[in-house]
Amino acid sequence: MSNEFSHIDENVTTLARERGNVLFRLVELTRDWNALHGGVYVRVSEHTQPNPYLSHPQRDLETTDGVRLTMINPAYMTRQIAEIAEKANGVKYHITSLNPIRPANMPDAWEAEALRAFEAHSQREVLSLINLENGPVHRFMAPLLVKEACLQCHKKQGYQLGQVRGGISITMPAREVLEIRREQRQRTMLTYGAAGLIIGLLMHFAIWRSRRHFLRLHELTAGQENLIVERTQALSSANTQLIDEIAERRRNEALIAESEARYRSVIETSQDGILIMQAPTFEIVFANERAAAMLGLLPERLLGRPVIDFVFEPDRPMVAERLAQRLRGLPVSAAARCRFADPEAVRVRVCDVHIARIESDAGLLQWVVSVQDVTDRLASERALQISAAVMESATEGIVVTDVDNHIIQVNPAFTAISGYRPQEVLGKDPRLLGAGRHSDGFFKDMWARLASDGHWAGEVWNKRPDGTVYVVWLAISTIHGGALESGGRHVATFIDITQRKEMEELLRHKAHSDPLTNLPNRALFYDRLQMVQTQARRYGEQFGLLYLDLDYFKNVNDTLGHAAGDALLIEAARRLVLAVRDSDTVARLGGDEFAVILPKIAGRSEVEEVAQRIVLEMAREFHLEVDVARISASVGIALYPVHGEDLDVLKQHADMALYAVKRAGRNGYQVYLPGPALKVD
Repeated sequence: MSNEFSHIDENVTTLARERGNVLFRLVELTRDWNALHGGVYVRVSEHTQPNPYLSHPQRDLETTDGVRLTMINPAYMTRQIAEIAEKANGVKYHITSLNPIRPANMPDAWEAEALRAFEAHSQREVLSLINLENGPVHRFMAPLLVKEACLQCHKKQGYQLGQVRGGISITMPAREVLEIRREQRQRTMLTYGAAGLIIGLLMHFAIWRSRRHFLRLHELTAGQENLIVERTQALSSANTQLIDEIAERRRNEALIAESEARYRSVIETSQDGILIMQAPTFEIVFANERAAAMLGLLPERLLGRPVIDFVFEPDRPMVAERLAQRLRGLPVSAAARCRFADPEAVRVRVCDVHIARIESDAGLLQWVVSVQDVTDRLASERALQISAAVMESATEGIVVTDVDNHIIQVNPAFTAISGYRPQEVLGKDPRLLGAGRHSDGFFKDMWARLASDGHWAGEVWNKRPDGTVYVVWLAISTIHGGALESGGRHVATFIDITQRKEMEELLRHKAHSDPLTNLPNRALFYDRLQMVQTQARRYGEQFGLLYLDLDYFKNVNDTLGHAAGDALLIEAARRLVLAVRDSDTVARLGGDEFAVILPKIAGRSEVEEVAQRIVLEMAREFHLEVDVARISASVGIALYPVHGEDLDVLKQHADMALYAVKRAGRNGYQVYLPGPALKVD
């Protein structure tokens, strides 16, 4: 019975040790992640204040929008995790050291003894069952070794790589585990007691029968029938008890088989690869389906082969050295990262590995290896880092909106171009950026294109907070696939093309304008003449066409010089523009030749009134810098559609009317009159 009790106690101890190892490993991985990133920043709150024991030049930061951040180092993170764990399930963590920086990390007597054992390399973990006032607990402790990432903060304290920096003690409530142990002991005692009772009854029955045989031998014949009945009853009772024992044994065996099946199911369905390797060759004696799938092999192809055969060639020296240290009993970190590959090195996977030592009942030294494939996660992290770098450094403004078309993310270039800070636009509709120059139909067409093609691009007018209107080239794409998990639905990029538009407009103006007078040139004049004709034909309207020459302009050039002539042309152009309506067109066709288009006229008298004003304006003196110049103007008029519906014919008739004025002595106007001779009105 003592052996059974010892076996039960060993199971309880193993369960507590495994639980402590798992909890320690979770905290150690969290600390490693924090150390590898050089600490993490969180928002300063009542619960999370700056760490007074952390000496770092950038311990406290403030974001551009005024949020205070403080650095959380591994020790501070461990303390906060301990608070959460204690509230959740009563588990207490205590990070401690023989030389603590923080007074609260001073070890108690039990922890100090464990730390000294760790530093002497006599133990790699400590487990104790202790009775406290609030109930029994298991106390587990393992060392914290100095790793590469730890030296960033602890090198100045004199620590070296691989040294024991301290440890984490874990206090776990043991009431439930001890209750299970008590129940298992009771079942064992009941089993042994029942067996002893049966044996005692059988022995007592045998002694009693012998005595009765000698005392009542003379009554043998008379009591034969009674003896047969009694023996039959005793045997029946013994058989019944034996059957019950067999049934109980079978139930226990079924429970054991069920437990083994449950553990095997957990291992086989685990998302981590599980291997068991055996000393001294570290050959694989067990591999679950997940471990084989990581290498693209069947599990049986792994069995019987050294685990080093499946380590990627460049990582084998490191792994071989760590395995050799384990075989010699040297302290080696339980966690590591290495690459595994199939024998042909076609499938290479990056894995986080955790190794735990076990000893079988046969005395064989084995290790359980838990392998977590992090290849895809690392690739995703790298992709996210690249995306974040692109987002931050792009010169184009970037906006991400959700399914409700609310802004959920912008980049720094967005603020530089739009003038809006992130907090002013997050959660709002992008239309707040608009300048109000686009109709509802414009946006309706845009959304239709996005729905059908998944993308749209075009020019959009926006307005900054200060009221400045600018134009951007905007490209919008619909987010598809796994990227939707981020919450985004559309991503838009834009660049400010205001200056380019202004330059294009300037070039277009120069291409269609007379460089001296800034009036429309001949090409733009003909374009506008065609537009006015099209509108007049469509709506049944009339328009007037005026051709005019400056009389005696050549004399000004010859006597006062070309600079004076240019100044006169500029002033003449100004007077022509003032003599007509804003909707009319005044153009310089070349030299001293001008033309005027008067759309939507009521009749001939309206055109003649304009022509008369022009003649009077041109007859006024021109006060130039060098002298006063006197000229006049000759104006020829043709009316659409009276004098022609074809533009070439209309221009010819206006020109003919102009030369009729010239022949009549200049300084006047003439409306085209059909016939062999034109007369001046």
